[in-house]
Amino acid sequence: MTISARLLAIGAVLVVTACGTQPAPQEPLPPPLPVAQQVQGDVSALIKATDAFGLDLLAAPTLADRPNLVLSPVSVSLALQMVAAGAVGETAAQMNKVLHLPDGARPRLPAFDQTDLKVSNTVWAQRGLNLKPAYRDTLRDQFGTTMNDADFLADPGQARDRINKTVTDQTAGKITDLFPVDAIDRDTRLVLTNALYLKAAWAREFPRSKTADAQFTRADGSTVTVPMMHNDPYKDPEAKVGYAEGPGYQVVTLPYKGGKLAFSVIVPASVDVLRGKGMGALLGEVRPATVELAMPRFTARSSMELTETLSRAGMPAAFSPGADFSGITDDTRLVISTVQHKTFVQVDEEGTEAAAATGVGVAATSAPMAYKVTVDRPFLFVITDTGTGAPLFLGRVGDPSAG
Repeated sequence: MTISARLLAIGAVLVVTACGTQPAPQEPLPPPLPVAQQVQGDVSALIKATDAFGLDLLAAPTLADRPNLVLSPVSVSLALQMVAAGAVGETAAQMNKVLHLPDGARPRLPAFDQTDLKVSNTVWAQRGLNLKPAYRDTLRDQFGTTMNDADFLADPGQARDRINKTVTDQTAGKITDLFPVDAIDRDTRLVLTNALYLKAAWAREFPRSKTADAQFTRADGSTVTVPMMHNDPYKDPEAKVGYAEGPGYQVVTLPYKGGKLAFSVIVPASVDVLRGKGMGALLGEVRPATVELAMPRFTARSSMELTETLSRAGMPAAFSPGADFSGITDDTRLVISTVQHKTFVQVDEEGTEAAAATGVGVAATSAPMAYKVTVDRPFLFVITDTGTGAPLFLGRVGDPSAG
């Protein structure tokens, strides 16, 4: 008996590198930009856990050989949390540890109060499968999940088509075929999906007339020509963006229109800086400043199977025959067999479009002076919900031309 698990995300990733940094003017610091918010304790703990989990994935040795890597920490974490809510014993302990959830925490969907971001959690259960009332209530009350019946036993292909179409609709057509052929079969008993779609315009667009081809240096020292966008900080002196710097790193934050989303680039592309400082603490240092910014216009995609990555991270029990998901149902034993994650992000002069879809299938088993920042070498990025600080998308870009 096997369990199918699939994770798929589409996200926006970007980071900046700096050239010719000038000293900051000696005057009182303005208040920080609302990138990392002070929120109530339980939400803060969940956001910190999602930050740490996302950075673990970004630094995973199994994913290190990719020039570009785009993740949606929120999407992957939410999908796994929905499964973990029915885990028991060592299976639950391992999953919570990998997800960095503190003891006693109640996993749940953060409240994203905005119109530029849509988050959907959906469950399809085998017709006649007796989900435990407590598990069903958790999915509904803590994750806002929509429940559906499916008949995997009679027609798994039809069930797969229906699930994939729903995910496609939830992501404005950006994610198709979340579950590939044969990923859902007659052994499938439960499918849980998270879909996340974001489309936001910059608060200040990059003038298309200033975009020009420029050289980008890859990590191996080779170069590639990419379209480089340039802002115009002197045309509108009030159009400040966020800036912070520290030993060995710089951060530039670009707000989206409405102020409820923010795009931060971190240069150089060192995950160690983010992990050592903490994402929330790093983004909390950002202050309004005049920044002369150049960064690539790009589209990035990633596709990965995360079973090995998650097992190595510390949750092998969930993928083993001894997995204990008895909090979901007493009808049959369940185990996770595969976790798929795909991402896509498009960044241009007008703004960002990104989508994420994560699917888990469960089967029976037995300032006055401007800072100059030029993104011309590998960089990192994070797109945050400014109301909570949640990392919606996170990634590194080593070759903007790779698509």
